Amino acid sequence: MKKTKEAKLYKVDGIIKNIKPALGKTFNLKELQEYVGGIIDIQPLPKLKKVLVLNDEGKLIGFSKNEIVTEIWKKEYPIAEFPNNNDELIVGDVIICDEELIN
Repeated sequence: MKKTKEAKLYKVDGIIKNIKPALGKTFNLKELQEYVGGIIDIQPLPKLKKVLVLNDEGKLIGFSKNEIVTEIWKKEYPIAEFPNNNDELIVGDVIICDEELIN
């Protein structure tokens, strides 16, 4: 049986929602931007075999910390192993999904 591709929206208030592309089989840029509130950045989550989609300017804008995704990030990229590019802080609403869902 083929595994269904999944996407979850992790909101800063702790709510987690299953989401689907509005049209077709993949999310388009506009959809991703609407979910994260602006310019997107995509980061790999190799241990989970997923990608993380977040607002590239979220820290500059002053978005609130996303507690759940920050914990996921810390497990994926421990600061002891990745000290130069890791402040262990993820902000704003974030999508975690299978890479195949990103157009």
